Amino acid sequence: GDLSALAAGCPALHTLTLKFRYTGVADAMDFSVLAGCAMLRTLELSCSGLRDASSLAGCALLRTLDLSYCNGLLDVSALVGCSALHTLSLAVCQSVDVSALSGCATLHTLSLRQTNLADVSALAG
Repeated sequence: GDLSALAAGCPALHTLTLKFRYTGVADAMDFSVLAGCAMLRTLELSCSGLRDASSLAGCALLRTLDLSYCNGLLDVSALVGCSALHTLSLAVCQSVDVSALSGCATLHTLSLRQTNLADVSALAG
């Protein structure tokens, strides 16, 4: 899937929902263009196949992010660049490393439902 036309044609886009019925459906989708969506405040990418959160680091106004069921997602350290991030769902992201999220000062709600995390002490701050 090509999101470049969406990102270029909608510079004021503040809410985007790309929910897929089955995990892995959008494995070929290029999410890097979302970095150009500077006004984005709400982004739902559940079951999107997103494997790398670095394309979201430039979304400084992003407040709500749903990455549930992104089973290939391992590292969310780039989300520290989302300085307004308030709500994050990583539900059913089996092997995600959340230790870097301790640097997200505005993070208020974090869903880790059905993950393999045994220790979240790195989030204490």
